[in-house]
Amino acid sequence: MAKTLVLLSGGLDSMLAAHVLMDQGVEITGLSFNSNFFNTAKAKKAAGELGIELIEIDFSDEHLEMVKNPEHGYGKKMNPCIDCPGLMLKKAKEIMDKEGFDFVATGEVLGQRPMSQNKESLKVVEKISGLEGKLIRPLSAKLLDESEPEKNGKLIRERLLDISGRSRQKQLELVKKYGIKEYASPGGGCLLTDPEFSEKLLKILEYWPDCILA
Repeated sequence: MAKTLVLLSGGLDSMLAAHVLMDQGVEITGLSFNSNFFNTAKAKKAAGELGIELIEIDFSDEHLEMVKNPEHGYGKKMNPCIDCPGLMLKKAKEIMDKEGFDFVATGEVLGQRPMSQNKESLKVVEKISGLEGKLIRPLSAKLLDESEPEKNGKLIRERLLDISGRSRQKQLELVKKYGIKEYASPGGGCLLTDPEFSEKLLKILEYWPDCILA
């Protein structure tokens, strides 16, 4: 049986990614992160709904340093939505290598977010993480390059999905299929996307670039 880490935000897409892999008999462990700007509360609920173990990592200090100067820039506000998942997936790779997981999966959907979920950005994130060939996006996998687990038979490509874009229709159909009762609404989980918070943080960093948040 293949074993995978699934980055679990508590949102619907990461839960569906876990279900799609469970359908293929994959043993799932969730992975979630605490920082100054988001926490694992929703992921804990999602893990309970899925009936899986959840690994929690606090990377507040390292994440803050990345937020101050992200290599690939910000989104609309102070959200570094390429470097942030890249950092999370670096941590996931460390656990994968140490604990013997076969691959890492996320709930990312091709084309759902214009900055961070286009094909080029997904490849950049994969490269940052060091997970080339071992990073699976089950919801859009059939639209992306074939991964190592698909090539070596640990996953069946035909049973992965081809969801793309911002419509949630296919995801809502899967909610019914899997009987999911509760999940967090899309977005809103990260303070760095909040306009008012981002403005305040920017001012703090302008006057106190070496600040440490507590």
